[in-house]
Parts: sequence; C-alpha cells; structure tokens
Amino acid sequence: MNEQKPGKVYLVGAGPGDFGLITLKGLQAIEQAEVLVYDRLINENLIYRAPETAEKIYVGKQAANHALPQDKINDLLYQKAAAGKIVVRLKGGDPYVFGRGGEEGIYLAERGIPFEEIPGITSCIAGPAYAGIPVTHRECASSFHVFTGNFKDELRGLNFPNLAALEGTLIFLMGFGNLPYITQGLIYAGKPAATPVAVVSHATRSDQQTVCGTLADIEQKVKEAGLTPPAITIVGDVVNCRGQLNFFEQRRSPGVLVLRDARQSSPFAKMLRGAGFRPVICPVIRIEPLGLTPKLQDAITNICRYTWLVFTSPNGVTLFFRQFFAAGGDLRQMAGLKFAAIGKATAENLQKNGFRADYVPNSQISDSLAKGLTEKLTANDCVLLPRSAIANNNMVPMLAAKCRVDDVPLYDTVVQTSCRNELKTLITSGEVRYIPFTSASTVDGFYQAIGGDLSILADVKCAAIGPVTAKRMQELGITPALTASEHSLDGVLAVLKEDTQN
Repeated sequence: MNEQKPGKVYLVGAGPGDFGLITLKGLQAIEQAEVLVYDRLINENLIYRAPETAEKIYVGKQAANHALPQDKINDLLYQKAAAGKIVVRLKGGDPYVFGRGGEEGIYLAERGIPFEEIPGITSCIAGPAYAGIPVTHRECASSFHVFTGNFKDELRGLNFPNLAALEGTLIFLMGFGNLPYITQGLIYAGKPAATPVAVVSHATRSDQQTVCGTLADIEQKVKEAGLTPPAITIVGDVVNCRGQLNFFEQRRSPGVLVLRDARQSSPFAKMLRGAGFRPVICPVIRIEPLGLTPKLQDAITNICRYTWLVFTSPNGVTLFFRQFFAAGGDLRQMAGLKFAAIGKATAENLQKNGFRADYVPNSQISDSLAKGLTEKLTANDCVLLPRSAIANNNMVPMLAAKCRVDDVPLYDTVVQTSCRNELKTLITSGEVRYIPFTSASTVDGFYQAIGGDLSILADVKCAAIGPVTAKRMQELGITPALTASEHSLDGVLAVLKEDTQN
C-alpha cells in the first residue's frame, strides 16, 4: 500500500487588518486552501475567500486566552498536511514578525512537511503609516526598532537603558496593557519625558483611532480617549509628521456599511470606493449552497421539459450552472429554453454563462417579474424557478395560474450574529453614515445581529434597494430614509451620492 503523500502548508501573512493590504500571492493561497487555520483579528472577508468546501479552524490568541495552545496548533498543521491537504495558516501581519511563524515552519520541516512562507505587510509599518507617521524620515530618524510589548514580567521584559540610547524610532507591538511600564521605563533610563509618542488602536481598520502625546502624558491621554487593544505604540520625533501626513483619519470618506455575504461584498465595496465612499464590510448573512438535491437533480436531468428558466438573483445563476455542470449537464440541452432575469445584475451574470435574457422587467421586483412573464406564458409552458430556499413572495402562484412551475431551492441564507459587538461599535462611533439594505435577508440579519436595538440608528441613514426591502425594514421598525428608484446596486449607489450632495 502506498503511503499518503503529504500536502503543503502555506504560512500566510494577512496584513494588519485592511482587506486591501493582503498580498496577491497570499490571496491566491487562500483561494486554493483545503484547510484554513486562522488567527484572531483576521479580516472576515479573507476567511470567506477560501473555497466553500474548505475546513475553517479558528485558533486565535489573546492575552491569557488561547483558543488552541501553540503546540496543538503545530500538531494540527502537521496532521492536516500529513493527510495530503493544502493548508493555509493565516496570521495577522507577517508570520515571522512576533507571529510564531518560524516555530511552525521548523516544526513542519523537522517532520518532512513541505511549507512556504508568504510574507505579509506588518503592522509595525502599516499601522504608523495609516496614522500619518513614517517610521523613518531623513530629518527625524534614520532607523526604526521593533519590540514586543507582550511579556510575562519585568525580568523577561525590555532592556530600557539600551532602548533609551537608540536614536531611531521605537515601535512596540502588543504592548497596550504594558504602556505604563514602557513609558516609565524609558523615562527612568534617560529618555526625555517630552519625547513624542503615539498610540494607534485598531490600525488600518475602519475604527482606527490615534492618540498623540509624550512619554510623560500618553498614558493619561489614552485612558481619556478610551482606546482599546490591539494597539501599536510609536516613540520618536517621527510622530510630529502626523499633522501633515494623516491621510487616513483626517480625510475619511462617508462610511457605508456592507452587510452582504462576505464572499460577495467585494464588488459592492469596489463600486463604493469608486464613488468616493468608504466601505465598511460587516456581513450579517451567509449564503449556504444546498448542493445537488434530488429535486435539483431531477430538474437538471429533465431540463428539456422546461420552456422557461427564471432567475431571481445573481446567486441563483451562479449556483444553478455550477450544479448543472457538476451533474453532467450539457448546454445543448438548453437549446429550446428561454430565460428571464429579475434585473440587470442577474442578466449580466446569465450572459457570463453564455445566455442572453429573453425577458427582464423594468422594475427589479419579484411581482414585476412574475406579472410580465405571465403575459408571455401559455398553458403549454413549463417554468423552472431555481432560487433561495427562503424566498417568500407571490411568484409561484402568479406563474402557476398560467402553467406548471417547479420551484427548486438552490441555497439558503443564514443569519450570522457573531459580529454584534463590532457592528454596534461601528455605528455608535460614527464610523458609518449610511446603512444600505440590499435585500430583505440583510434586514433580518442586521436586526438579529444588533439584538433589535434600533436606538443605535439615531445618527445614520438607512437605504433600501427597493420597495420589498423597504417594507421589511418598516415591519421591523427601521425607517428607510432613502429608497433606490432603480432596484439594483447601481441604484443604491445613486441615492447615496445624491444624498451626500444635498
């Protein structure tokens, strides 16, 4: 019997938090992962870039609370790779900068497991940069030095006399809880109390905050500002550059909350950036494909019996054709079919799969689609309607009044409330100005994620993609301040832009 050929482990740096700071090579590794082992503070949008079939394992650490001890993480990577899997170990920042990536790599190498380290943008550079602080500057510092601020006791801590003698910028990672020890230690070792200091909380993320002061007063200023970890501490004259270089915090565009499935947030986020908005991704729903169910298998096997194939979302198009080909379907079987799409985005996705929509209603509403289609149907027609399992509208009875209709569930929409604390913080802190709801399911997901606490919406404007979504918002007590006239993402973008100009 042949032995199992080992797979491979990729030690991938995810960057400091901003989704856009992942490297292209790192993203490519995530997209081919069979097992994703990820840390705390990883941007959720990266996690959902892994294949749907990938096993996702959280092993995050924070002070005095490890989801999985390091020795267990090492063994987990080994066991999964030894079973022939492609494993991505996704770590914040860079794996080799206080990330224990070196320990994991050595453990794998000693056991004959192939691995590759894909560097990430480390927070010790990106964090200060997003706060408007260059780690070096010809007039301020010709070097920078990075230290961990996370240690068990002073005996295992920092050699302050050596640090105080350094002329470059001093950067402390993971040292928020030890800020008094660091500042007082530097002062006692001879560093001038007036030395500029900055503390950057949640660096590169939408809720980033920066407090500046000196070694003498930074501790008090941080307390007054209510900063929370994770945070980076920068000590040196380069902090004074912040007044001119603070591109990220001073010139922030209006924040727009993106609530869609994380795997589908990127196109909308790209549209928002292009229009001058700042997308804040915080998914409250997750699209779960149902796979090749018996009902779908029967529809695909007997595709020739249908005269119309009707799609009510881009998701439906993507998942239907995925299962069609997986079941051995042949496009020639669809030669006699006509296609209907609920709107522009759905029609465009259909065209990517090789078919033009024969009918698209003027209004992107399920009732409009059904009403327009019934005018084209006869008793001899047969309609296949592959769509969401939670779809709840009048389409089936309206179409069934004219001909046979097979309503086939393709996917379920699952609410995820794990982001509750982050979501409330984003809204109440002023990071978000607009909350566009792009479907009734995002309304339900959002309402559950905030625990029904609508008081947090006092200072934001909520927008609806169309009347169906607006109705669901009103049913739950959410006032749609804006409603798109064109019921699409383009329409949502248009009403947001119009509102900012008023």
